[in-house]
Amino acid sequence: MPLLQLESANRSFWRGSTEIRVLRDVTLSVDQGDFVAVYGQRSAGKTTLLKTAAGFEPLDAGSVTFRGEDLAAMSRRRLTRLHRDEIAWVEHAGPRSFGLSMRAYVALPLLGQMGAMQAQRRAASMLEEVGVDDSGDRRWDELSDAARMLVAIAHALVRKPDLLIVDDPTVGLGMADRDAIVALLRHAADDGVAILMAVPDMPAMVHADQVHSLSRGRLLSVPTAARGSHGNVLEFPGRTGSS
Repeated sequence: MPLLQLESANRSFWRGSTEIRVLRDVTLSVDQGDFVAVYGQRSAGKTTLLKTAAGFEPLDAGSVTFRGEDLAAMSRRRLTRLHRDEIAWVEHAGPRSFGLSMRAYVALPLLGQMGAMQAQRRAASMLEEVGVDDSGDRRWDELSDAARMLVAIAHALVRKPDLLIVDDPTVGLGMADRDAIVALLRHAADDGVAILMAVPDMPAMVHADQVHSLSRGRLLSVPTAARGSHGNVLEFPGRTGSS
């Protein structure tokens, strides 16, 4: 049984009297320890796909299951537990209170499970693990874009989730920073965390186990043989352009 399964997922929005089909019969499986990347241009529907996979947005048709449980049938309490303990979403926006140190921010998801001092120690260890241990006493607005993303990943990983969902973690970053972040996600997958990542550019997909393109609401698999040595897709089967 897959850890995460989307089956014939459909999602539409309305713009006036016009229906915008964002997801069209999308089927996707993610197993424990898989690193799955979804490529799509702007407005392709990547964020909608991730939000439905996480249970933050409902589907119009189809299903999303996590360990065989239908997310649409879960109680609010069960869904809250799922987001607290098992599925982590990487927050680009950072802490709601910009007065927090990054150590305190990373410790936040742990405060209901352990004492504050233990949570702070765990947070400091996680910041060191992702390579930004010097950010512990800093504030969000004092960090570079790359350091913010690493802290955001630490904030998500510190709870030891089964599935990590990351929306455009490399956008706006230079090549060296992109490579460091994707390598970190690859390491997390090797440690058993399933990764579902959406990206706007090809090179970020080089370390993924599965690569898919999302275009006009359709999800298409990109075979390993079609990927270049730097993650570039040399052949894009069925691509019809951006939506």
